[in-house]
Amino acid sequence: MVLEFFSSPQRIARLARHMAWLCMGLMSGLWGMSQGLDTGTGEVDEGPTTVFTHRYEAGISLHTRGMGAMLARGAYRGVGKVSTWSVEGVSMKHAKEVRSFNPVYDQARSYVFGKVNSLYIMRLGWGQRTVATPKLRNGGVAVGWHYSLGFALGLTKPVYLEIGYPKIPYTYLLIERYDPAEHGTDDIYGRAGVFNGILELTPHPGGYVRAAVDFEYGGQSESLRTLSVGVQIDAFPTRIVIMADEFGQNDRLFLTLFAHWTVGRQKFKT
Repeated sequence: MVLEFFSSPQRIARLARHMAWLCMGLMSGLWGMSQGLDTGTGEVDEGPTTVFTHRYEAGISLHTRGMGAMLARGAYRGVGKVSTWSVEGVSMKHAKEVRSFNPVYDQARSYVFGKVNSLYIMRLGWGQRTVATPKLRNGGVAVGWHYSLGFALGLTKPVYLEIGYPKIPYTYLLIERYDPAEHGTDDIYGRAGVFNGILELTPHPGGYVRAAVDFEYGGQSESLRTLSVGVQIDAFPTRIVIMADEFGQNDRLFLTLFAHWTVGRQKFKT
């Protein structure tokens, strides 16, 4: 069903528009706030008319199940209309992850009992951005919205832990791939290094769609600082195993709320 949905560009675009309209409801409620914030220096720029052609941004992404980073490029297609291309990498946690600690060794690193794989998602997407209320002054705030959709590549990395032998108090530690059937809480000293398992990545191709409300601000017209708040869905054809089956259901759809903060610049001609 997921494959059938993502094989239809019309359905994906329609879902993106619906999500964008939901975000527009939030945007309209914040319209007045943007005008109140648009104080700047109190001086309207009377310089030559600036026509922007491209924009480049980079920033961080925080969402309800992880975090990451992104790069984006945009091309202006008219007044307040921007076509965007973006690449992004984020971590994705299971909804039931709970940090655990060794009951005896306080210096040991925390781990998630039952978690057998870590999931990371790489996104490559195209979208449309609309600036609904442009900045009236330098230092003001512009409010708009955007949607994007595209390819999502899930990468699972097996979890490795430091296992103590024999029983507490341990005589020595070994780094082993976590197996809930063999490793109990008294066997686990703590989490192993992040690079353990890096050569055992498993790819999971899929797709994503998102919509968000944007708040752009900056002291100069060519500088960009943008806060985007919205909702996104990552979808894959099969379940992605993060937790062992006895610890929680694994998903193929990941619905998250997110906030992006980016900085960048615009290219222009006068």
